[in-house]
Amino acid sequence: MIRVHGYLGTITDAMRDDVAHADLVVGGQRHLDALDVPDDKRQKLGLIGPAVERIQSLPDDARVVVISSGDPLFFGVVRRIRQAGLNVEVVTAPTSLQAAFAAVALPWDDAQFVSSHSKSVETAIRLARIHPKVGVLTAPGRGLAELVDGLAGRGKTFVLAERIGEENQRVRVLDGDAARSVVADEDVASPNVVLVLDHHPDSPQAVGVNPELAGDVNVNAPDDPQPGTDTNPDGSDRDPIIGQVINSDAAAAHAESIDHALKRETKKYVGPSRTGLAAAWGECDLIVSHLALGATTRLIAPLLESKKTDPGVVVVDEAGRFAIPLVGGHVGGANELSRTISAALGGTAVVSTATDSLGVPALDQLGWAYEGDVAGVTGSIIAGRPVQVVREHPWPLPPLPKNVCEEASDPAARIIVSDRTADAASTAVGGTDLPTVVLHPRSLVVGMGCNKGTDVDHLRSLLDDTLAEAGLAPGSVTILTSHEVKAGELGMIKLAHERGLEYLTHSAEELAAQQVPTPSDVVAREVGTPSVSEASVLAQGADLVVTKHKTPEATIAIGRVPARGHLSVVGLGPGSRDLLTPRALQRIQDATFVAGYAPYVKQIRDVVRPGATILATKMGTEEERTAAAIEAAREGRNVAFVCGGDPAIYAMASPTLEMGTDGIDVEIVPGVTAELAISGILGAPLGHDHATISLSDLHTDWDLILKRVRAAAEGDLVTTFYNPRSRTRTHQLPDALAIMAEHRPPSTPVAVVSHAERRQQQIIMSTLAEFQPEWVGMTSMVVVGSSTSKYVTSGDNRKLFVTPRDYHWMDGAIRSDKHKNYSHRDLPKADETTYSATPPARSTRVDVAAQTTPDTDRPAHTTGNDTDKDV
Repeated sequence: MIRVHGYLGTITDAMRDDVAHADLVVGGQRHLDALDVPDDKRQKLGLIGPAVERIQSLPDDARVVVISSGDPLFFGVVRRIRQAGLNVEVVTAPTSLQAAFAAVALPWDDAQFVSSHSKSVETAIRLARIHPKVGVLTAPGRGLAELVDGLAGRGKTFVLAERIGEENQRVRVLDGDAARSVVADEDVASPNVVLVLDHHPDSPQAVGVNPELAGDVNVNAPDDPQPGTDTNPDGSDRDPIIGQVINSDAAAAHAESIDHALKRETKKYVGPSRTGLAAAWGECDLIVSHLALGATTRLIAPLLESKKTDPGVVVVDEAGRFAIPLVGGHVGGANELSRTISAALGGTAVVSTATDSLGVPALDQLGWAYEGDVAGVTGSIIAGRPVQVVREHPWPLPPLPKNVCEEASDPAARIIVSDRTADAASTAVGGTDLPTVVLHPRSLVVGMGCNKGTDVDHLRSLLDDTLAEAGLAPGSVTILTSHEVKAGELGMIKLAHERGLEYLTHSAEELAAQQVPTPSDVVAREVGTPSVSEASVLAQGADLVVTKHKTPEATIAIGRVPARGHLSVVGLGPGSRDLLTPRALQRIQDATFVAGYAPYVKQIRDVVRPGATILATKMGTEEERTAAAIEAAREGRNVAFVCGGDPAIYAMASPTLEMGTDGIDVEIVPGVTAELAISGILGAPLGHDHATISLSDLHTDWDLILKRVRAAAEGDLVTTFYNPRSRTRTHQLPDALAIMAEHRPPSTPVAVVSHAERRQQQIIMSTLAEFQPEWVGMTSMVVVGSSTSKYVTSGDNRKLFVTPRDYHWMDGAIRSDKHKNYSHRDLPKADETTYSATPPARSTRVDVAAQTTPDTDRPAHTTGNDTDKDV
């Protein structure tokens, strides 16, 4: 028998008893001396090899005790003994690093550790340059002195723990200068360990975060994740884990830039490349390799299994000039990551997948589940052969090449869009030997009820069996829904989390209002509604396709959300491309139909995907293009209806909604409106309360406009005038300025910006007394300041327009409390009941990732076997 004891300054009774009856005791000199081990039973532990050989020479029934510093399982002797084929029992103790963290009261689950006994101290230095917490098991010539030199100038804090666990232990917290002084004075006792920290242990930042993976500070759990958001390549509801394999200082610098671009810290693997890549392969969804392309290829070759499960790998060269997706371009997310990296490093993404190179949508990247011959169908698309599209319902698709359409004759391949299984969908359209891909849109809603405490295994089986019986695709399920009393039902929550579904619950009032085919009086008495599963489906706006099925423990119903086209009214901003929002760009690139005023369409024509239909019309045809955009959406298309600035400010959002959008999904994508753009150009004229008024009387009565101008003037509001002047409207701006002059001093700042954020941009800053309406044209906007607005200058002597916010701490500013006849301190405060109103009953979204236990306060609703278990 071999028993290994951990030792950290304390000799236990069990350890003494084992040593007293041992035939051989293996340990360090100080361990053996402390235990008074006789010379004939001693085996001094230096190199482990001689100790293992002596143990192997003993009879099988010999009793052996091994004493190991700290935890023998942590950089300890157990691994080497087990590798020699010997069986052991282990009595552990805290590792010296754990004890060091305990001495300064810091959690250590987010730290990284290095043993300088087995690795160069350079490994610890490289790791400490990246990680905020690193623990180092030191060795002679590989300790505090070398760490301080290697990390000079990086502002690190060092915790030196000497003789940790012993009666004369000493723990010191040192900055760089103090650490150098300790080294110079040779005031370092052995044995010792060193913690290298970004922050002083007393700092709140040093406490760190709860890591997703033990020992991994750089894996950030997502804030309030929502199920089914598909942010991760595997379709789960967490952020993908990204690792970077680093083997040089240049790579470390690139890694920091990549972290900055990703707005998160990635997991770093510093040290031997082979070990780092292998570890990252098992722990990460995406890997950034800072090794050479050939070296990375050779190292990962034995690890490759499947494009659906392998992590995506991006190779970044030493100079940071190229980011090359090596594997997992589409499914693994490497193509998109390479683009992000190239933008961060100022390099080039070398994306070689055919669909990306040709601008063809990848069938496995549409955000939908899929089955079938992706390679065969994609090959036909790329080759320009006819590919037939069959949609069972008008689900919107992205822009497709002209050879991919529903009218394709003599097709070489087929794409079926269906929420049925591949076999059922293929049979429905007439089975064929053509290469076929079945895309499963996220269209199905599952309503479930269950007895309290129903196990997730039962719910999972019920769901899978019901889908299979109906021939419906699991990949098309998007929502799991139930009664609000089930908001904390652990089985439901687990099921939603496993399948990446959004879990929604509805109030009894909402459910009772639904007309269901199979109501239950028993359920109505129990939970206030005659149905849960069917009613939950209908409450989501879905049509029932599978009526209630039940088991003794649960009920289920399935519905289909009607297929609807998607109309995005997209604001393009003031004209500068860098003020076009990422969301607006994405909606344009997703569109199969793009409509708008011709100059606005021209502005974004280069980002419209090949295969999209474009409708660009002239001024005065607003009704025509609005109707065309709505009709295209009703046909089941993705539509981008583009307009300048923000679509909801004097633009096309309001007429679109007024015209009627029943039967389609509508999204208003905000843009940087011209008012905000010119405010930034001028300085901060909108720093306080302000009004926005259009002086165009083409659709609004002029008397009403004047009424609004007077109200703004009397209210001392900074006022922005849209559509201030044209060749046929010349009196409007002078009339408005005259009203302003009745309530503002002549020195009030007035500015005009023409062609904002474009090459021909012009700025004129004047005053109310001196302003000339003739300076204003069709592409201009005018800002009239309030009585407190003023001009200031910047360091380059540029004039800027500002309206003070009246902050009390601004010396010399106009203080708002001088204008008030009361103080907030004098006002009574509302109590919590009065202040917080109870919202009306509505559906509830449940964050399944945040739920860990069932709601034990909920009453159990159980009934006999002859009743309907729809709760």
